[in-house]
Amino acid sequence: MQLVIIQSIGYLALLSVVLSFQKNKRKSILFYMFLGIILFVIHYSLLNAWTGAIMNLIEGCMVYVAYNKRYKKWARKPYWLFLFIIVFLSAGVLTAKSFVDFLPAIAQVIGAVAVWQRQPKTIRILMLFPRPLWFIYNLSVGSQAGMLTEVLILLSVVIGIVRFDIKKNLLTNIRTALSLDIELNSRILEIYLLSVFLI
Repeated sequence: MQLVIIQSIGYLALLSVVLSFQKNKRKSILFYMFLGIILFVIHYSLLNAWTGAIMNLIEGCMVYVAYNKRYKKWARKPYWLFLFIIVFLSAGVLTAKSFVDFLPAIAQVIGAVAVWQRQPKTIRILMLFPRPLWFIYNLSVGSQAGMLTEVLILLSVVIGIVRFDIKKNLLTNIRTALSLDIELNSRILEIYLLSVFLI
C-alpha cells in the first residue's frame, strides 16, 4: 500500500510537469513545473532516493526565482543561474554514490539553463536533453512514475515544439509564400496587360 501511495504522488507530479509543456506562456509553464517539482521532492524522499529529492528541491527554488524574474528586482540578478548551477553540481557530488546518481545533477544544470530562457520555444528545446539522464536515474532507484514522467515529458515537449514552433512557422511560411505568389501573379498579369495594350 505504501508503494502505491509513493508511486501515486509521482504520477501527480508527472501530470503537473506534462501540463507545463502544453502551456504557451512562460508564467504557466513555470507554475506547473513548480507544482510537479514539489510533488517529486516528496516522491523521491519516500523512495529514499535522496539525490533525486535534493535535485528537485533545488530546482523548486530555482523555478521560484525564475518565476519572479519579470516581477521582482532581486530575481533579476545575473548571478542566480550560476549560483544554481554550482549548487546542483555540489549537491550531486555530495549525494551521489555512483555515476548514475550524478546524472540528475547534469540534467538539472541543463534544466537550469532552460528555465532561465525567456522564450517558451527555447525552454522546450533545451528540456529535451535532460530526459534520458533522469530516465536512467529513475530506473536505478525504482521510480516507475519517474520513468513514465520522462517518457511523457519527452513526448509532451515534442508535441509542444510541433504545436507552437514547427506548425506556427510552417503556417507563417505558407502564408508568406502565398502572398508572394499572389503578388508575383498580379505583377505578371500587369506586365501581360501592359504588353497587350502596347501591341
